[in-house]
Amino acid sequence: METITKGKFARLSLLQDPAYGVPSDVTFQIIRVTNEGTAEIREVLGDVTGHKLVFAAASSVFRNEFFGGLKETADVIPVKETTYEAFEKLMFFIYHKDIDWSGVTVPEMYDVVNLAERYIMPELMDEMMKQMENVPLANNDDLLNIAHTATEFNHLFPDVSSALLLSCAKFLQKTIPPSARLQFAIDQSGTGKEATVLQLLSLAKDLPPVECSNCGNVECMDGQLVVGIDKFTVGLKLRVNESLAGYWGVNGGQFAGIVHTVKRVNKNNRTVDVRGQPDPIVWSNSHTFCYWCI
Repeated sequence: METITKGKFARLSLLQDPAYGVPSDVTFQIIRVTNEGTAEIREVLGDVTGHKLVFAAASSVFRNEFFGGLKETADVIPVKETTYEAFEKLMFFIYHKDIDWSGVTVPEMYDVVNLAERYIMPELMDEMMKQMENVPLANNDDLLNIAHTATEFNHLFPDVSSALLLSCAKFLQKTIPPSARLQFAIDQSGTGKEATVLQLLSLAKDLPPVECSNCGNVECMDGQLVVGIDKFTVGLKLRVNESLAGYWGVNGGQFAGIVHTVKRVNKNNRTVDVRGQPDPIVWSNSHTFCYWCI
């Protein structure tokens, strides 16, 4: 995943460096407003400085705010209903500064999406779509949490949420075989994410089939016997056939539960070198290995 948004015009970012000699002429003061009874509590989260002309060039909303008929003349502009981090990323995007998205949560990305819509910045919205489509997913917990977040924001930002949900559906398609999906759905009963799971399963069902990255078949061969030396390819991940007690030991012996990887195949003398084994394995009709795809 590309976690860095690279600025295209590095020299523009120099304007944010006081040493460059072009002073800023506007300060955006990010404010959180809360109510306690009848009192309004205003908390300043931080200041983002910039140049009115640069912000106006990036957004028609800023252009109207600073140079329209009812232009804002104050040098300090209060900004509510966002976070300092989100507005800072908007500023980085405007000034073509590199943006590092690693460690940024999906809800925090939606804060930036909100600003892209508020200030009518389609280029920033496109970048957020790209980042959402490439949010890293490590396991099923990530899958469900991120997909559920997407459904919660779907009524506000349907295009972005649809892109994120599609990415989640593709992850589900690759990592959970069709035979295990019903149980996956059952396991989510009572979590409050049942509707999210059903939506993911529906999206995954409509996706074009993909080949397993290990066995190379559309219908994954995980756990099935590797039949024929032609099926052994360098990099193929295997597990021992635990039913061959006379070959490996009872239940696979010391070789059970280990991912074995093919590192070399010699079809002339019908041998397969498997990483982790001291000697080449001689393939025979006894079917010594099974696919290990998950």
